[in-house]
Amino acid sequence: MLKTAETGIHWTPTSHEDREVVEQELEAILANPHFRGSKRYPALLKFVVDATLEGRTDDLKERTLGVEVFGRSPDYDTNADPVVRFSASEVRKRLAQYYHEQGDRPRLQIELPLGSYVPQLFLRGVDAPAAETLPQHRAARVDPVPSRGRYRVVFGLIAAFLLLAGGVFAAYSYRNRPRPNGSAADPFWGPILTAPGQVLMVVGTSHPGKVAMVTDRTSFNDFMTGPYHHVSVASAVALAHLAAVLRLHGNLYEVKEDNETSLPDLRARPVVLIGATNNLWTMRLASDLRYRFVRNGTLVRIVDAQDPSNTQWSIDFSKPHTAVHTDYALVARFRDSITEGPVMLIAGLGTYGTQAASEFATSPRFLAQIREQMQNAGPAGRPNENVEFVLQSEVIGGKAGPPSLVASTMW
Repeated sequence: MLKTAETGIHWTPTSHEDREVVEQELEAILANPHFRGSKRYPALLKFVVDATLEGRTDDLKERTLGVEVFGRSPDYDTNADPVVRFSASEVRKRLAQYYHEQGDRPRLQIELPLGSYVPQLFLRGVDAPAAETLPQHRAARVDPVPSRGRYRVVFGLIAAFLLLAGGVFAAYSYRNRPRPNGSAADPFWGPILTAPGQVLMVVGTSHPGKVAMVTDRTSFNDFMTGPYHHVSVASAVALAHLAAVLRLHGNLYEVKEDNETSLPDLRARPVVLIGATNNLWTMRLASDLRYRFVRNGTLVRIVDAQDPSNTQWSIDFSKPHTAVHTDYALVARFRDSITEGPVMLIAGLGTYGTQAASEFATSPRFLAQIREQMQNAGPAGRPNENVEFVLQSEVIGGKAGPPSLVASTMW
């Protein structure tokens, strides 16, 4: 079956020869350095392509892939262990890199659409009638990746400018406010500031399931107002606040999006996570904490593992945004066994909470409050190594109000 798609000719193989063409393309992809150095990503791509060729697309669901490809138990928690979503995001990125480097040589392109685990096949630069001869004369492809790249460069420049401007302002404000003594040895920031390695700040972006495919015909307006690689202003403000503290103490840092961050990126280095349900790494690394984020449908809440009946720290995301008057957030700093380094968590249920959490973690006034609590709660006056704070922020005129501490735990 053939049909015209914005990115070319969407093609479905119907014969044994057609399937051989797809298998040859798949073999070429898996032999490429972008895939051959990994076990996880080739396994996922091969499974979904084979299942599609065999007509088993109904099996390509997150839980099924977690069980069949990654050996998870049938009842595993997909929110706490987003291995399928993370791996699919990495496969998409590596496919884009592969086809970008191949230029016009591949005539068939295998894509894994955002928000789906069912691969699609495209013939490039060919009219529909000519596409029927694909097994003998594979058509030249028209790659949408360069266009997407141009848009991402524009977005990156805008984001960099906002981050730089916000960081300069935040650093100036931070420097000119009263600072607690011994900031570098502060019990909250100290483990991040003194840990070896460059600090990695991981920012949450829009949920992949809501992302539409970007093509050469996607208007700039649709791209800029759509969710693809969208970072909220609140997250950018939070990033600027945190970056200002790091710069003030001479710490180098790197910023990455959550869906472009791998576990090796996080290993043995200080990590700062910004955002909650839109950040895969926040959901994974915070899943064993006493206070953690849980999403059930449109209801998102902070759960107390010691009091799961407590439902007051929640937001129903199906409500009109004007009906949300209070946001909740977590500020945490703990040593993680997975990353083998200190992790700082700055995350709200919504964007208001994330911004308020960043103020709580960087304002000298709130840092003094954190330090006092840690000193008093530690054994024999010794600060605890791991801490969590639950915050509340009133939404005032569509903006985040100051953070208010409502619960905490230390160990």
